[in-house]
Amino acid sequence: MAGPSGKANPSAPPGLRLDKWLWQARFFKTRAIAADLIEAGAVRVNGTRVSRPLQ
Repeated sequence: MAGPSGKANPSAPPGLRLDKWLWQARFFKTRAIAADLIEAGAVRVNGTRVSRPLQ
């Protein structure tokens, strides 16, 4: 899971890419759109902005 800086936490268990999860949950029509919005800083996880689609 990503920390406050948006960088992957090496001690976190492996998980699903955030862009893939958003796409599978049908929040976005394509993974590319989800990834673009994540990189733009428009997505927050637990109140923290995520800057990379990778967890």
